Amino acid sequence: MSVRTASRGPVLIVTLDRPAAHNALDAATAGTLKELFERLAFLPAPPPAPHDPAAPARPRAIVLRAEGPTFCAGADLSEMQALGRAGFDENVAAATALGRMFRAVRLCPVPVVARVQGPAFGGGVGLLAACDIVVASSRARFAFTEARLGIVAGVIAPLVTARIHEAACRHWFLTGDEIAAREALRLGLVDRLAEPGELDAEVTRVVRSLLRGGAAAHARIKQLLEGLDSLGFEGSLDFTARALAEARTGAEAQAALAAFLGKQPAPWTADAGAWTLTDEPAGSGGEIA
Repeated sequence: MSVRTASRGPVLIVTLDRPAAHNALDAATAGTLKELFERLAFLPAPPPAPHDPAAPARPRAIVLRAEGPTFCAGADLSEMQALGRAGFDENVAAATALGRMFRAVRLCPVPVVARVQGPAFGGGVGLLAACDIVVASSRARFAFTEARLGIVAGVIAPLVTARIHEAACRHWFLTGDEIAAREALRLGLVDRLAEPGELDAEVTRVVRSLLRGGAAAHARIKQLLEGLDSLGFEGSLDFTARALAEARTGAEAQAALAAFLGKQPAPWTADAGAWTLTDEPAGSGGEIA
């Protein structure tokens, strides 16, 4: 299996599991990721109050991690070479399929945290850029290696330019030079850095913060940001007002407001402070209902 899943309480751990291939994104891996994240999007949000864990519901957060020393080396080069000998239409179809995988990650209604323990190149940077929050080891490194292979950072470009400005993209896309972890943090490719021995602890802190938020609110926030990106400031007033009204009248907000006024925590936060990420998630190979 190129992708493993495991549930740790309300959190889904998704693991890239091709360490011998540096977790390169071959068609099978990309297809599995796309199907997984699209299926999650169609599951209902967990209700505000504790519920039967066997009932179908989305996880409250997702951690995307990788086996071995490399997070993701990008596209599978043997497949890339074979596609170079194929026709134009076949190449467009393959690139479109890869792009749909990245978009499935970005548009997933569940917050996605990337745990980046090592190098990420090309499409690997695109994968982490599709995530909501990127936590990286201080020893991680990044590069857009496409130009050195005679290709371009095509379907990942919109994801990367959403994180770093165009001038930086011109520099790093054209040179292909390596980006150190601290520079990636400064640019905005990475949100938090941790020393290698503290990486899981930092991911745990991020996930615990996410678990204090409402699942429906998280989905609405992601929709809100996507809408703002397309509407711009001038066209956004009606959209943002409706987003607030819909959230405020929902069951989740009503439950949280009632709890706050009663000086109680929101009903979904009971176990938030106890959640932890370990190196080897229990229940590997679990299925999403």
